[in-house]
Amino acid sequence: MSESTSDAISAIADDPKAVFVATMARELHLAGLATDALELTLTDIATAIGLTMQILALPTSITIAIGPRWNQKLVLMRLDPGRVNLRKISLLNMIYDQLRAGEIDFREASVLVANIDRRWPGIHPLWQIPALAIVAIAVGILLGAGVRELLVSGCIGLSTGILSAIATKNNTVARLFEVIAAFVGTLIVALFTKFVGPTNIYISIVAGVVVLLPGYSLTLALHELANGDLVAGVARLGKVLSVLLALSCGALLGFAILGPALLQSGDVHTHPVPGRLWMLASILMAIGFCVDLDARLRDFVWVFASCFVALLVSHVLGGTSVHEVSAFASAFICGIVANLGARYLRIPQAVMLVPALLVLVPGSLSYESVLFAFQQNISSAVTFGINAAFAAVQLVAGLLLSQLLFPTRALQVTVGTGRFR
Repeated sequence: MSESTSDAISAIADDPKAVFVATMARELHLAGLATDALELTLTDIATAIGLTMQILALPTSITIAIGPRWNQKLVLMRLDPGRVNLRKISLLNMIYDQLRAGEIDFREASVLVANIDRRWPGIHPLWQIPALAIVAIAVGILLGAGVRELLVSGCIGLSTGILSAIATKNNTVARLFEVIAAFVGTLIVALFTKFVGPTNIYISIVAGVVVLLPGYSLTLALHELANGDLVAGVARLGKVLSVLLALSCGALLGFAILGPALLQSGDVHTHPVPGRLWMLASILMAIGFCVDLDARLRDFVWVFASCFVALLVSHVLGGTSVHEVSAFASAFICGIVANLGARYLRIPQAVMLVPALLVLVPGSLSYESVLFAFQQNISSAVTFGINAAFAAVQLVAGLLLSQLLFPTRALQVTVGTGRFR
């Protein structure tokens, strides 16, 4: 808990219900729950425990007003943008589930929430190192990479994982994470090109840093704007632009030091992806995302299913007459699958939706446009950028339609689940 958050909660220390709601709000925010889902969940909790409350959630802060309209106590928490954590979302869902079902009261729930990281610790940060390398190789396979591109993207993913592990302990590295990762990726490509041979720089770098590309955040920002959460949407959109700027600065620094000739290695041809490699990429991507998103082992099958469905749908639709709106159709189908899974399998919607969106999001297109801009190929850069924005709009439209037809909540309630253990 940050100092500012601790001070905010101490202001309502005489009201245990308010302390519980504030603690739950912080944990849901840190778990990466979307702002609209967070507000709805907390409103449900407040109603269930008999607390009068209003809440305003933003990507970088939460404001809670406790009490009747003209006699309120305000709690303001300044927080960093939450990163999706499927383990924490699942555990918080179990607490929310049992609270709403009447199996535990808010005092028991408050203890469980406060001790959630101590009693159920997540995956060690060092596991990020092989996980990001696995994701990079999987994306490289799907992009038609050859052996050289797979080696380079795997090395870039490995270095990104190392930096991610260091960033958990070093604030300076955490603040400059994207810049350093992009620079190191460019350096790896240059060294490989010099001592081994040419490689497709676009596939290698994009696959290597794919987990840093803000495609999911872009989709979430547009989703919030479409739902009328203007401040939250604009704030998250600003974060998307700042991440792209940081990645661009890192790549630009690398090209400035190594020379623009490195960009000429981008014309290496891609390779067709046979079915067996496509299936291998699906499995590798699911494994990598499970670690990167800190999913529980029992949720692996759902993460794999969501990745597989997203890849299959986008692959099938890409070869049909509706390929121009394949992003919309893919998001709609994946949204329907996630919503049905959440409704009937009683798992948090994020467990099946987030991995699917990470597969579908057009973040790679937007970063590729930056690389083309460095090559002074402005027309290609603009084309890729527009395609990325258009694909993001299609994804949001597909998700909104799926939610309209099969509405579901971010966290689920199941009566008779047994005690939380």
